[in-house]
Amino acid sequence: MIRIAIAEDNQDELNTLRSFISRYGREHDLALQIDVFTDGDEVMDGFRAGYDILFLDIEMPFLTGMDAAEQIRETDKDVTIIFVTNNPHYAIRGYKVAALDYILKPVSYETVAEVMSRALKHRGTRTKKYVSVRVRTGTVKLDVSRIRYIDVLDHYLCYHMTEGDVTTKASMREAVQELSGEHFFQCNKAFLVNLAYVDGITGNDIIIGSERIPVSRSRKKAFLQAMNQYMAM
Repeated sequence: MIRIAIAEDNQDELNTLRSFISRYGREHDLALQIDVFTDGDEVMDGFRAGYDILFLDIEMPFLTGMDAAEQIRETDKDVTIIFVTNNPHYAIRGYKVAALDYILKPVSYETVAEVMSRALKHRGTRTKKYVSVRVRTGTVKLDVSRIRYIDVLDHYLCYHMTEGDVTTKASMREAVQELSGEHFFQCNKAFLVNLAYVDGITGNDIIIGSERIPVSRSRKKAFLQAMNQYMAM
C-alpha cells in the first residue's frame, strides 16, 4: 500500500490531482491510499508520519505549504514532498525541506505520471520501511526491521523494539493490516511476531531471545510453514 496525502485548498484542483493520481495507480496496478487536506492548518492537524508521498500546494490559507513542509520535516524526514504551485520561483525554497520535485498549475496527467514515477523510483532506493504510531507526545516512526514482536492488552499495543518498548492505543487488527506484506506472523489473538527474530520453537512456544510467546494449536502448522518459507528466502 502506497500512502499519499494531498494538501490543496482549491476543490477543483484537488479533485483533478486526486483523479490523476488514482488513474496512475490503476494503470500501474498499484494499491493507493489517498488522503486529502484543504488548508495548511488542516495539514498539521491531520498529518501523521507514515505517508509515502505528499503533494503540497504552496499557496494555502492559514499556513502556507512551505511553512507546513518545514514543520513536517521536523518529525518526518522520510516523506517525499512534491510542491504544487502557480509560481515556479517558489520551487527554489523547496531545497530547504528536501522536496523531490514541483508541479506547475494547471496540472496535466502526463506531468503527474512523470512525477509519480520519479517519486516511486526515489523511494525504491530506500531499504527501510516504517510504520507510524501515536504516542502521548505525538506520532513516532518505527523501523519495521527493529520490531521484534507486538502484543496487545486492554486496547493498547506494545511494540517490542530492539531498543525498547513503544506503547500506543490501537487494535491488533490495525497492526496486522499495517504490516501486511512484511515478515510477520500472528501466532494468536494477542501476539504478532517478526519472523526475523524467531530463534526457535519449543512445544507451543515461540522463542525470541529469552522470551517465550505462545502459538495457538490451530496456527502452529501455518507458523511452521511461514517460518520455512522465510528461511528459504
